[in-house]
Amino acid sequence: MTDSGAPDQPDSRGQTTRRATVLVVDDEPSICWAFERMLTEQGHTVITASSAEEGLQLAAARRPDLVLLDVRLPKEDGISALPKFIETSGGSPVIVMTAFGDLETAVAAVHRGASEYLVKPFHLDDARRVCQVALSTSRQSSAPVAVVRKDQGDNRLVGSSPAMQQAFRQIALVAASDLSVLITGETGTGKELVGAAIHRHSHRSKQVYLPIAPVALNEDLVESELFGHVKGAFTGADADRSGLFDRAEGGTVFLDEIGDLPMSVQVKLLRVLDQGEYLRVGDVRPRRCNVRVLAATNRDLHEAMRQGQFREDLYYRLSGLHIHLPPLRERLEDLAVLCRHFLLRLGNESAAESLSEELIDALSERPWHGNVRELSNAVEHAAVVARGRSLTIDDFPPAQLGRDSGAVQSPEASLPDAVAAWCKPRLDADAAENPTMTLHADLVAAVEPTLLRLTLRATAGSRAAAAERLGIHRGTLREKLRHYGINDVDASGGK
Repeated sequence: MTDSGAPDQPDSRGQTTRRATVLVVDDEPSICWAFERMLTEQGHTVITASSAEEGLQLAAARRPDLVLLDVRLPKEDGISALPKFIETSGGSPVIVMTAFGDLETAVAAVHRGASEYLVKPFHLDDARRVCQVALSTSRQSSAPVAVVRKDQGDNRLVGSSPAMQQAFRQIALVAASDLSVLITGETGTGKELVGAAIHRHSHRSKQVYLPIAPVALNEDLVESELFGHVKGAFTGADADRSGLFDRAEGGTVFLDEIGDLPMSVQVKLLRVLDQGEYLRVGDVRPRRCNVRVLAATNRDLHEAMRQGQFREDLYYRLSGLHIHLPPLRERLEDLAVLCRHFLLRLGNESAAESLSEELIDALSERPWHGNVRELSNAVEHAAVVARGRSLTIDDFPPAQLGRDSGAVQSPEASLPDAVAAWCKPRLDADAAENPTMTLHADLVAAVEPTLLRLTLRATAGSRAAAAERLGIHRGTLREKLRHYGINDVDASGGK
């Protein structure tokens, strides 16, 4: 470690901060300046470089305690240079930064040894927290891992919203482990895509991946279907039969709609997770099991536990890491990129390139109760109707009504319930297991863009009027719009 010779000192929050040398590698002077100012105020020494080549020279000479590395650099990119920085700095933690985050970039960064992953634009408070966590850890002792190949499949997670960036980060961090993962979210948000992505980027990727919906199996035979049975276990069991966990040996099982699993089967699944073994129906000899379990549900498992329909001990064993996928209505900034993705998947490049802001605005007004799955079907329908021309809102099928669309409820009455439903699954995560959880920032990022857009539309695009309606300074509004990538709107309701 670099020894500045200066004593440790308390930071602005009264916590003792060890002085360190931090290398920032970014070709944006404003990023380097921001980190230099923030970290210098904490007593750290900051050195900067605008390219990977220059950064590596500084890393060799100064042996920094922490490296902040941008992905897009003038010559060699940050991902390919990442292992070199780890080696040159003697194993110091490296935080990767990017303004163009996707799942593959996040996974590549983590697999090559990054300790954290920051998506631009980020709040300085988040950057400060990430740096503090990285500086509190020791230098890495393990060698960097080779980067995984980029997935070219069509069924992949797409999105640039803060919520999806957080999901990408969680997938990248958990994929290489054997930790159980609980994936929650409404129907159609892409929970099975998350499960498939975790398996695809894990060390089990060459083994079997079995997505199973136990609720779709014969209710009387769910236990037998999952764990198998022996001859004579019940009427009709005229021979031994292997179950789905037998067939998934060495691989990954994805249990969809886990909240509807019968209590008797929940006990057996808990034994798999606790002891790595199970019993076939009618057998007394335990069988060893080497299977990673991923689970998904659209149910409120806390409510199910209160009603005695789901075991609390099973819940905590399943949720080694909890990934929540927000509904599409909470990440409307992903509408355009999702539409383009679906059109490109259909081979309709011209329609993908000609998506208008007016169309995206119109689509953003829909409730999307069926989430991304509904959007995918709607885009396919529109592409067929348009026959190669640019899409308009008239090409799309009518908006689908939700299950509770008949109920009349005021926004004031439903808002607390919506916030509670959003918060509960995130608060389930143990703070000790997820020390970097930023619940307040995540909630603001999910809600604020919609508030800003609607207010601008209501004021015909006038920033001054919008700032007055919001009760904030016009400069604050300008910074928020820049942060979320929201463009000016005109009187017609354009984005």
